[in-house]
Amino acid sequence: MDLREIKGLDNVRHPWETSRVRAVRSIFKDSLKPGAKALDIGCGDGFVSRELFKGTAIKSVTAVDINLTKDAIKELSKRAQGITYLNRLPKEKDCYGIVLLLDVIEHVEGDRAFLKDIRAYLDKGGRMLVTAPAFNSLFSAHDRFLHHVRRYSLKELKSLAESSGLKCVSSGYLFTSLLLPRFISVISERLFKKAGVARGAGDWRAGQGLAKIVEMVLRADNRVSLVANKMGLKLPGLTAWVLCERRQ
Repeated sequence: MDLREIKGLDNVRHPWETSRVRAVRSIFKDSLKPGAKALDIGCGDGFVSRELFKGTAIKSVTAVDINLTKDAIKELSKRAQGITYLNRLPKEKDCYGIVLLLDVIEHVEGDRAFLKDIRAYLDKGGRMLVTAPAFNSLFSAHDRFLHHVRRYSLKELKSLAESSGLKCVSSGYLFTSLLLPRFISVISERLFKKAGVARGAGDWRAGQGLAKIVEMVLRADNRVSLVANKMGLKLPGLTAWVLCERRQ
C-alpha cells in the first residue's frame, strides 16, 4: 500500500492488497532461493514483504520507502523481526537475489535511469519483479492523488526493463476483472468533468466479511490470468508485471 493511502498501521487490509500478495507469491514461486537476500523498494508499510517472505528460507529482507518516518521505522521494526526498514536505498549493491519494485516506477519521471540504478542491486543470478498500473488511457484522479507520472502497457513495461539492462523472464497482467470498472470510472470522470473524491486502499471500510469475498473473487481472477499467461494468452488487466533477470 502506498503510504499516502495509509490511515494507520493497524488498518484493515484491502482485498486488492491481499490478493496481490498471493499473485506475487505465485509469480515468484520458482525464484525464492534459500539463503537469498531480498530488497523491497517502495515497501509502503511493509505488508508485502512480511507476507511474501514469511516462512521462507530467505536470508534477510531489506524494505525501503523514502516516505517512512523514523517513528514508523521504529514501530515496523518491532512488528516484523528479520526485516530491516530504511528510508533510503542501501549502499550495498550487487548482492540481492530478489528485488521487488511493486507499483513504484510509475512515480518516477526518469524511469529508465532509475531502473538502471536499481538493476545494480541484483546479483548475477537474481530476479526482479516490476509491477505498474496498466494503460495510460486509464489515467485518472486516483493516479494524480498518488502522484503517478504515467501508466504502462505490458509492451511499454517490457521495453523499459530491457532497455535498462534487464532480461524479461516472464510477463503479464493482473486484475482483469477490475479493468471494466476502472474504464467506466474514467469515462464518467471525463464526461462529467468531475473527479469526485480520490480514495485509496487505506479507505477500505467494508469489514472483514466482504473483504474475504472480494479477495476470493480477485484471487480467482488472478489465477485465471496467470494460467492463461503460461499458455501464451495475455489477458489484459489493471496491473502490468514483468519478472526480470540481470543481463550478464
